[in-house]
Amino acid sequence: MNRPKRVDGSNLPSEALDALRSSVKGKVVVKGQSPEEEYRPLLERWNRMHIKEANIIVLPETEEDVSTTVKFVAEHNLDVAISSGRHTYSGPSSGYGLVIDMRNLRKVSVDVDKMIAVAQGGCIAGDVEAASEAVGLRPVMGAVNATGCGGITTGGGIGNLSAQYGLVADNLLAARVALADGRIVVASDEENQDLFWGIRGGGSNFGLVTEFTYKLHKADPQVYSGFFMFSPDKLDAYLELMNVMNQDYVMKSNGKLAVNGFLAIMGGNAIPGFLIWYDGPEEEGKKFIQPLLDLGPIYPGSGAEMKPHTLTTDWKQFETMFPPQFNRLVGTSTQISYPLSVDILKKTVEKFKEIVATHPENLSVSKLLFDLRDYSKIASIPLDATAYANRRVGCLIGIDLIWDNEELDKEMMQVAKDFMSQVRAWIKEDNQQKGIAEVGAHVGATTLYALVTDGDEKLVSVFGPNLGKMKELKRKYDPGMMWDKWYPVDPELPN
Repeated sequence: MNRPKRVDGSNLPSEALDALRSSVKGKVVVKGQSPEEEYRPLLERWNRMHIKEANIIVLPETEEDVSTTVKFVAEHNLDVAISSGRHTYSGPSSGYGLVIDMRNLRKVSVDVDKMIAVAQGGCIAGDVEAASEAVGLRPVMGAVNATGCGGITTGGGIGNLSAQYGLVADNLLAARVALADGRIVVASDEENQDLFWGIRGGGSNFGLVTEFTYKLHKADPQVYSGFFMFSPDKLDAYLELMNVMNQDYVMKSNGKLAVNGFLAIMGGNAIPGFLIWYDGPEEEGKKFIQPLLDLGPIYPGSGAEMKPHTLTTDWKQFETMFPPQFNRLVGTSTQISYPLSVDILKKTVEKFKEIVATHPENLSVSKLLFDLRDYSKIASIPLDATAYANRRVGCLIGIDLIWDNEELDKEMMQVAKDFMSQVRAWIKEDNQQKGIAEVGAHVGATTLYALVTDGDEKLVSVFGPNLGKMKELKRKYDPGMMWDKWYPVDPELPN
């Protein structure tokens, strides 16, 4: 299809911008026209590597504003990005054209009897969590409360509750979606079922979600959670412990125990740790993490405590790991089957140490991540039930390279790709030796978790066998490729 190239809006006549301003209740901010103190803060993103100077930023106040803005984008063939939580690795919430900034649409209503929450499209996870916890209920959201509901829901969404209830997307009951022509439609099991299939894992490929309806779950708000750190001399024992923690404890907890390993480099030494979360009382939680306690954490008495679930996702507890001056990052991931090869884990750690050693001052807060949570519930749902394609049990290995020097951007992007390519090669070789190459971490969509990526992987790695249906839906709902910021599916291009 010969599509006209989308424009950034810098040459729009003033009459067109005036018409947009007069047709929406929300604010229209224009580069070079609006005050800098109003314009600049709207560009800020969690990952400063992806800050782009948008020519037009619209802050809708109503769903009608969203519809009007999308029609304006279509009329002028503008480049467009959707911004809600602004908490992405690969920068799809930024653009040089028009940004639809949903930050003013953050109302949440909870129906206790029906056990549902209805959240506007600009909500962040913490908005839904707080409103639900206040009435003894709990939504399934991700690891941190600062992520936008739009991104984490349409991208799939894994959190500590996923072992019990599945993905964030699996707990979506309905959504209202602004299509490329500006129409607002309902997507659910009863209406526009194909669109509902697509927005659960297909990201923003088919439209902008203006409202989410989530299933909620009864829960005691108090959970047992905290961090445990270990001295460098315990690294080998720490890596050996990972299989034990997953297979003998996480997988036998009925989804109540979540364990995430993380590792940082300090003074050239690997400092390992675990973040644990247990959905139950402290005395039970301690039994499930006894091997971890036996390993001898540095601060055993202050590692974990009972706290509201909402505090365990509060971004503030993670901020010490992400100092504000270190605000450029790239993350990518892969999956490895259980039982984990400790040899691969050791080689992965050594490779990570080598990377940090190349720029120790700039990369000092970078992290290596090992997700030991139970993926059985996620994997129990058929692969073709939703667009989300990474439905298998395994350990997610992720890397967060974090730095503070803009001059390192290109180098670090390539370093992250090379690092994960090497880890995937080790995994593939190990799988072949074990005779499980066809189900290993190198196959199709099992190579990554699309919300923790550098944003440049092949579409088949994200959508796997669902890519064909994704292309069909793209032809139906967005043939002009308006929505092209998060793994955009072009029906006319090969995989």
